Amino acid sequence: MQKFLENLNIDWVLVAAIVPLFLAGLISMKGLGAVDDDYFFTRQLIWIGVGFIFFFAASSIDWRFLRNGWLLFGIYSFGITVLAALLIFARAVRGAQSWIPLGFFSLEPAEPMKLVLILILAKYFSRRHVEIAHVKHIIVSGLYAFVPTLLIFIQPDLGSAIIFSFIWFGMILVSGVSKKHLLVILAIAVISFLVLWFFILEPYQKTRVSSFLNPYLDPKGAGYNALQSMIAV
Repeated sequence: MQKFLENLNIDWVLVAAIVPLFLAGLISMKGLGAVDDDYFFTRQLIWIGVGFIFFFAASSIDWRFLRNGWLLFGIYSFGITVLAALLIFARAVRGAQSWIPLGFFSLEPAEPMKLVLILILAKYFSRRHVEIAHVKHIIVSGLYAFVPTLLIFIQPDLGSAIIFSFIWFGMILVSGVSKKHLLVILAIAVISFLVLWFFILEPYQKTRVSSFLNPYLDPKGAGYNALQSMIAV
Protein backbone atom coordinates (compact mmCIF):
# COMPACT_ATOMS: atom_id res chain seq x y z
CA MET A 1 0.00 0.00 0.00
CA GLN A 2 2.81 2.39 0.89
CA LYS A 3 4.57 1.68 -2.40
CA PHE A 4 1.32 2.30 -4.27
CA LEU A 5 0.87 5.68 -2.59
CA GLU A 6 4.48 6.62 -3.34
CA ASN A 7 3.92 5.92 -7.03
CA LEU A 8 0.92 8.23 -7.15
CA ASN A 9 1.54 11.76 -8.32
CA ILE A 10 -0.43 13.41 -5.52
CA ASP A 11 -0.09 16.85 -4.00
CA TRP A 12 -0.77 15.90 -0.37
CA VAL A 13 -0.82 19.56 0.68
CA LEU A 14 -3.77 20.03 -1.68
CA VAL A 15 -5.49 16.98 -0.21
CA ALA A 16 -4.97 18.33 3.32
CA ALA A 17 -6.45 21.66 2.22
CA ILE A 18 -9.67 20.21 0.79
CA VAL A 19 -10.41 17.71 3.57
CA PRO A 20 -11.57 20.46 6.00
CA LEU A 21 -13.88 21.73 3.24
CA PHE A 22 -15.35 18.25 2.87
CA LEU A 23 -15.89 18.04 6.62
CA ALA A 24 -17.52 21.48 6.71
CA GLY A 25 -19.84 20.41 3.90
CA LEU A 26 -20.79 17.21 5.70
CA ILE A 27 -21.56 19.12 8.89
CA SER A 28 -23.78 21.49 6.90
CA MET A 29 -25.56 18.60 5.18
CA LYS A 30 -26.17 16.89 8.51
CA GLY A 31 -28.53 19.65 9.56
CA LEU A 32 -30.57 19.68 6.34
CA GLY A 33 -33.64 17.69 5.37
CA ALA A 34 -37.14 18.05 6.76
CA VAL A 35 -38.12 14.39 6.35
CA ASP A 36 -34.85 12.49 6.60
CA ASP A 37 -32.10 14.39 8.38
CA ASP A 38 -29.46 12.01 7.04
CA TYR A 39 -30.53 12.13 3.38
CA PHE A 40 -28.31 15.02 2.27
CA PHE A 41 -25.50 13.92 4.58
CA THR A 42 -25.46 10.39 3.14
CA ARG A 43 -25.70 11.68 -0.42
CA GLN A 44 -22.81 14.08 0.14
CA LEU A 45 -20.72 11.35 1.77
CA ILE A 46 -21.28 9.00 -1.17
CA TRP A 47 -20.22 11.61 -3.71
CA ILE A 48 -17.13 12.48 -1.68
CA GLY A 49 -16.19 8.80 -1.73
CA VAL A 50 -16.78 8.59 -5.48
CA GLY A 51 -14.72 11.74 -5.95
CA PHE A 52 -11.78 10.31 -4.01
CA ILE A 53 -11.91 7.10 -6.05
CA PHE A 54 -11.66 9.07 -9.28
CA PHE A 55 -9.00 11.30 -7.73
CA PHE A 56 -6.69 8.41 -6.86
CA ALA A 57 -7.42 6.66 -10.16
CA ALA A 58 -6.52 9.79 -12.10
CA SER A 59 -3.38 10.27 -9.99
CA SER A 60 -2.08 6.89 -11.15
CA ILE A 61 -2.24 7.89 -14.82
CA ASP A 62 0.73 9.43 -16.61
CA TRP A 63 -0.97 12.44 -18.16
CA ARG A 64 2.04 13.32 -20.29
CA PHE A 65 0.36 11.59 -23.22
CA LEU A 66 -1.82 14.72 -23.44
CA ARG A 67 1.21 16.57 -24.80
CA ASN A 68 0.27 15.06 -28.16
CA GLY A 69 -1.25 18.00 -30.00
CA TRP A 70 -3.33 15.91 -32.39
CA LEU A 71 -4.81 13.93 -29.52
CA LEU A 72 -5.76 17.13 -27.70
CA PHE A 73 -7.31 18.57 -30.84
CA GLY A 74 -9.28 15.35 -31.30
CA ILE A 75 -10.63 15.56 -27.74
CA TYR A 76 -11.46 19.22 -28.28
CA SER A 77 -13.27 18.45 -31.55
CA PHE A 78 -15.24 15.68 -29.88
CA GLY A 79 -16.26 18.07 -27.11
CA ILE A 80 -17.42 20.65 -29.65
CA THR A 81 -19.44 17.97 -31.43
CA VAL A 82 -21.14 16.98 -28.17
CA LEU A 83 -21.96 20.61 -27.34
CA ALA A 84 -23.45 21.11 -30.81
CA ALA A 85 -25.44 17.87 -30.54
CA LEU A 86 -26.98 19.06 -27.28
CA LEU A 87 -28.67 21.91 -29.14
CA ILE A 88 -30.32 19.39 -31.47
CA PHE A 89 -31.06 16.34 -29.35
CA ALA A 90 -30.98 17.33 -25.67
CA ARG A 91 -34.19 17.85 -23.74
CA ALA A 92 -34.45 21.25 -22.09
CA VAL A 93 -34.09 21.11 -18.31
CA ARG A 94 -35.03 24.33 -16.52
CA GLY A 95 -34.92 26.09 -19.87
CA ALA A 96 -31.41 24.97 -20.88
CA GLN A 97 -30.21 22.18 -23.18
CA SER A 98 -27.09 21.54 -21.12
CA TRP A 99 -27.39 17.99 -19.81
CA ILE A 100 -26.91 14.41 -21.00
CA PRO A 101 -29.00 11.94 -18.94
CA LEU A 102 -26.92 8.89 -17.94
CA GLY A 103 -29.27 6.83 -15.82
CA PHE A 104 -28.86 7.71 -12.17
CA PHE A 105 -27.10 11.01 -12.90
CA SER A 106 -26.78 13.63 -15.63
CA LEU A 107 -23.58 14.93 -17.22
CA GLU A 108 -23.03 18.54 -18.18
CA PRO A 109 -20.47 18.47 -21.04
CA ALA A 110 -19.54 22.11 -20.40
CA GLU A 111 -17.72 21.08 -17.21
CA PRO A 112 -15.11 18.70 -18.70
CA MET A 113 -14.88 21.01 -21.71
CA LYS A 114 -13.47 23.72 -19.43
CA LEU A 115 -10.51 21.48 -18.66
CA VAL A 116 -10.12 20.58 -22.34
CA LEU A 117 -10.00 24.27 -23.25
CA ILE A 118 -7.31 24.93 -20.64
CA LEU A 119 -5.22 22.03 -21.95
CA ILE A 120 -5.47 22.95 -25.61
CA LEU A 121 -4.72 26.62 -24.94
CA ALA A 122 -1.75 25.63 -22.77
CA LYS A 123 -0.48 23.42 -25.59
CA TYR A 124 -0.99 26.18 -28.15
CA PHE A 125 0.78 28.86 -26.11
CA SER A 126 3.62 26.55 -25.04
CA ARG A 127 4.66 26.28 -28.69
CA ARG A 128 4.20 29.96 -29.47
CA HIS A 129 5.10 31.81 -26.28
CA VAL A 130 7.82 33.71 -28.14
CA GLU A 131 5.42 34.63 -30.95
CA ILE A 132 2.53 35.75 -28.73
CA ALA A 133 3.22 39.33 -29.80
CA HIS A 134 1.71 38.45 -33.19
CA VAL A 135 -2.01 39.19 -33.20
CA LYS A 136 -2.79 36.07 -35.25
CA HIS A 137 -2.02 33.85 -32.26
CA ILE A 138 -4.40 35.85 -30.09
CA ILE A 139 -7.09 35.43 -32.74
CA VAL A 140 -6.51 31.69 -33.17
CA SER A 141 -6.53 31.09 -29.42
CA GLY A 142 -9.65 33.23 -29.20
CA LEU A 143 -11.38 31.04 -31.78
CA TYR A 144 -10.57 27.97 -29.68
CA ALA A 145 -12.47 29.60 -26.82
CA PHE A 146 -15.16 31.33 -28.90
CA VAL A 147 -16.66 28.18 -30.44
CA PRO A 148 -17.53 26.37 -27.16
CA THR A 149 -18.47 29.69 -25.54
CA LEU A 150 -20.99 30.41 -28.30
CA LEU A 151 -22.48 26.91 -28.21
CA ILE A 152 -22.87 27.08 -24.43
CA PHE A 153 -24.34 30.58 -24.59
CA ILE A 154 -26.99 29.34 -27.04
CA GLN A 155 -28.06 26.51 -24.66
CA PRO A 156 -28.44 29.02 -22.82
CA ASP A 157 -25.91 28.84 -19.97
CA LEU A 158 -24.63 32.35 -19.38
CA GLY A 159 -22.60 31.43 -16.30
CA SER A 160 -20.52 28.77 -18.05
CA ALA A 161 -20.10 30.98 -21.12
CA ILE A 162 -18.63 33.72 -18.93
CA ILE A 163 -16.27 31.21 -17.29
CA PHE A 164 -15.02 30.06 -20.71
CA SER A 165 -14.34 33.68 -21.65
CA PHE A 166 -12.36 34.26 -18.47
CA ILE A 167 -10.38 31.05 -18.99
CA TRP A 168 -9.19 32.37 -22.35
CA PHE A 169 -8.51 35.83 -20.92
CA GLY A 170 -6.51 34.36 -18.03
CA MET A 171 -4.45 32.21 -20.39
CA ILE A 172 -3.77 35.25 -22.58
CA LEU A 173 -2.55 37.21 -19.55
CA VAL A 174 -0.11 34.55 -18.35
CA SER A 175 1.15 33.96 -21.90
CA GLY A 176 2.71 37.42 -21.95
CA VAL A 177 0.41 39.37 -24.25
CA SER A 178 1.54 42.93 -24.99
CA LYS A 179 -0.13 45.90 -23.30
CA LYS A 180 -1.29 47.21 -26.66
CA HIS A 181 -3.09 43.98 -27.51
CA LEU A 182 -4.44 43.73 -23.97
CA LEU A 183 -6.06 47.16 -24.28
CA VAL A 184 -7.65 46.12 -27.58
CA ILE A 185 -8.99 42.93 -25.98
CA LEU A 186 -10.46 44.91 -23.07
CA ALA A 187 -12.07 47.39 -25.47
CA ILE A 188 -13.66 44.55 -27.45
CA ALA A 189 -14.83 42.97 -24.19
CA VAL A 190 -16.53 46.21 -23.10
CA ILE A 191 -18.25 46.64 -26.48
CA SER A 192 -19.35 42.99 -26.47
CA PHE A 193 -20.76 43.35 -22.97
CA LEU A 194 -22.77 46.43 -23.96
CA VAL A 195 -24.17 44.68 -27.05
CA LEU A 196 -25.11 41.63 -24.98
CA TRP A 197 -26.66 43.70 -22.22
CA PHE A 198 -28.82 45.95 -24.37
CA PHE A 199 -29.70 43.69 -27.30
CA ILE A 200 -29.25 39.99 -26.51
CA LEU A 201 -29.58 39.07 -22.83
CA GLU A 202 -32.99 38.14 -21.50
CA PRO A 203 -34.37 40.04 -18.47
CA TYR A 204 -33.80 37.07 -16.14
CA GLN A 205 -30.15 36.88 -17.24
CA LYS A 206 -29.68 40.57 -16.51
CA THR A 207 -31.23 40.02 -13.10
CA ARG A 208 -28.78 37.21 -12.34
CA VAL A 209 -25.80 39.33 -13.35
CA SER A 210 -27.05 42.31 -11.32
CA SER A 211 -27.75 40.18 -8.24
CA PHE A 212 -24.31 38.57 -8.52
CA LEU A 213 -22.60 41.95 -8.60
CA ASN A 214 -24.85 43.44 -5.91
CA PRO A 215 -27.22 41.00 -4.16
CA TYR A 216 -28.64 43.87 -2.08
CA LEU A 217 -30.52 45.10 -5.17
CA ASP A 218 -33.08 42.34 -4.60
CA PRO A 219 -32.44 40.89 -1.12
CA LYS A 220 -35.70 38.92 -1.02
CA GLY A 221 -35.56 37.69 -4.61
CA ALA A 222 -32.60 37.07 -6.91
CA GLY A 223 -30.04 38.09 -4.29
CA TYR A 224 -31.54 36.06 -1.43
CA ASN A 225 -29.30 32.97 -1.77
CA ALA A 226 -26.12 35.02 -2.09
CA LEU A 227 -26.96 37.06 1.00
CA GLN A 228 -27.84 33.96 3.01
CA SER A 229 -24.50 32.41 1.99
CA MET A 230 -22.64 35.48 3.23
CA ILE A 231 -24.57 35.39 6.49
CA ALA A 232 -23.74 31.69 6.94
CA VAL A 233 -20.05 32.32 6.35
